[in-house]
Amino acid sequence: MSNEVKGLAYLTEETESEVCYKYGSFYSDDPGNYNNDKLCDGQIIIHKDLLAKFPDRSQLGANKVVKFKNCSNCRAKTTDEFEVDLVALALLGEIFKEYDKTKKFPKECSICK
Repeated sequence: MSNEVKGLAYLTEETESEVCYKYGSFYSDDPGNYNNDKLCDGQIIIHKDLLAKFPDRSQLGANKVVKFKNCSNCRAKTTDEFEVDLVALALLGEIFKEYDKTKKFPKECSICK
């Protein structure tokens, strides 16, 4: 079976200091856990005021710039004390790619790995 993972994030709020996304993950190799309802109950919060202080987005910088709440469909997490959903991290990478190109936060993004 495939280990294909999909993720979806969409912008829910943007203020002068923060950008908030809801996200969800979907696993094609587990029909019972696929998330057919496209439930996006995880959260990614990016602190815009800290983004300039940590432009390389290193591990240390990312932990200060971004806060995560794992979605209910999370199956794989980082092994550090933060235990961040790997799908959320991949989505964050896509958000930052778009931000780096346009200097705007995308309204939504997705991944398929």
